[in-house]
Amino acid sequence: MKLSLRARITVMFLGTVLGVGLALIGLVYAYLKLTPVPFMAQIPTPDEGLVIDGAVPIADEVLRRVLVASLTVLALLTAVAGVIGWFVAGLVIKPLRDFAHDAATVTRGDLSARISHQGPDDEVGELADALNAMLDELADALERQRRFASNASHELKTPIATIQTMADVALASGDAQVLRDTLGRVREVNARAADTVASLLQLANVDVRDRQELDLAALCRDIGRGQSVPVAAEALTVAASPTLVRQAVENMVRNGLTHGEDPSVTVAQVGRNAEITVESGGPQLDAAEVRTWVEPFARAQRTSGAGQGLGLAIVDAIAKAHGGSVELTPRAEGGLAVTLRLPA
Repeated sequence: MKLSLRARITVMFLGTVLGVGLALIGLVYAYLKLTPVPFMAQIPTPDEGLVIDGAVPIADEVLRRVLVASLTVLALLTAVAGVIGWFVAGLVIKPLRDFAHDAATVTRGDLSARISHQGPDDEVGELADALNAMLDELADALERQRRFASNASHELKTPIATIQTMADVALASGDAQVLRDTLGRVREVNARAADTVASLLQLANVDVRDRQELDLAALCRDIGRGQSVPVAAEALTVAASPTLVRQAVENMVRNGLTHGEDPSVTVAQVGRNAEITVESGGPQLDAAEVRTWVEPFARAQRTSGAGQGLGLAIVDAIAKAHGGSVELTPRAEGGLAVTLRLPA
């Protein structure tokens, strides 16, 4: 039979009390038995009197009574200690019972539940914080995977159906040229689907783990040179993931090149934030529509619909992962300004 944790704590407490008690009784008994009791007696005599100075051992009957009394008291103390130990053990493991109850709630599928702890900021509180942090990471990972599966299934329906239709048409035709043209279109549709899946994976796996001091001006100038886009940047550093920030800025620039005209990049510090703004020309835009472009698969109406509609969604996810934000603002003269804000 396996004892519960509460019972084991109580048994250990009882064992400690009983062991210490028996050790003390044994030491006292040995001391009394081995140490004679000194005495001095004076017997009057006709002359000057007789003085007797010596020591005698304690009688065995006295030692037996002392031993019996001591063991009786120890038995009573052990019984009381058992009650106290059981009560104290219950108080000690109560947070663990609460943890188990909260964990069972999470196990039933409620990923919003967290470990509750109302006590002092001690080791138990640290354990609760660590478990809650783990649950936050788990919930975030599961949400990313759920979102990836949902978005992928939603977005891949069209290319799969398109490929199926083109294959049926080509097989029904039997013409070699039609078959060759169909295979070319299938290849294009498949490439777009592959790009969509790659973008979805990027969106699902945005996670900041390699924060370091990052020179935003140097990073943006490097991207600007690669894309032939002008960059106006002041010296500015932030604690961020170089890989993710580069990906965000590249997506912003690519969005400006694809959907706008003559994009430019500006880097500046505004208040406590570092701001990277990509402005591009184009037609007048509706502010309400622009706000939806950070949602997955939201495509701008400025072009024929090229792209997967995930570029700005990835930028938004990267900004939030760093504790920042993204703002999309229609320009008065036409076009769009996309601003990425990161804590400086």
